[in-house]
Amino acid sequence: MNLNLVDQLCLLALDDEKGSFVADSFSFGYAMAGAIILELSLQEKIEIRDKNIEVKSHKNCNDMLLDHFMEEIRNSKKKRGLQAWVEIIGNKEAYIKEETLKKLIADGILSKKEEKILWVFSNDKYPTLNAKPENELRKRLNEILLNDRSLEMKESMLISLIDMCSLNTEVFGKERAKKYEKKIKTIVENAQLSSEVGNVVKEIHEALMVVIVMMLTTTTIINN
Repeated sequence: MNLNLVDQLCLLALDDEKGSFVADSFSFGYAMAGAIILELSLQEKIEIRDKNIEVKSHKNCNDMLLDHFMEEIRNSKKKRGLQAWVEIIGNKEAYIKEETLKKLIADGILSKKEEKILWVFSNDKYPTLNAKPENELRKRLNEILLNDRSLEMKESMLISLIDMCSLNTEVFGKERAKKYEKKIKTIVENAQLSSEVGNVVKEIHEALMVVIVMMLTTTTIINN
């Protein structure tokens, strides 16, 4: 089954049995934004030049979520930089989750369990129905760390996003995440230096970090 980077990150951020998200709630929306932007770049729908996003193709991605944001970028009345788009897309975390979960349910990977808190508020869960796609993904990522296996650019970015959302323990296990902390950092750094696409990974990663730090600073000032 061909899952894009957004689908993969969403699956890894879900507790398989409880069906709830375990990713850091603050950074996850922006990590999903990074996944969307990189996926559009890998599919050659956009091009990132000097921290700006340029439309490269007007063809559909045949994916409702990706097409939605591709349309938003195309129809933007002003030229926006990468950082601005990370913030705009990341602020739509609820929509990104909703569309990705719907897709994974339609593909038979997840199921939906409707719950109510005090019989009023919805607290839906999304337990795993078909564990094979996620198990294969986890196995591939663990093999990269254990055996120094060669990896694709999408895998490099996924490892970077996992690290950014503090999902290393969830994905690799507590002991392995701690043991391979330096290796994870090296993988991310090497990916950023390896090719033209690697430069895209670097720019997206830097834009994500700037937005997250900026939002954290703003939140701290408001709370104080």
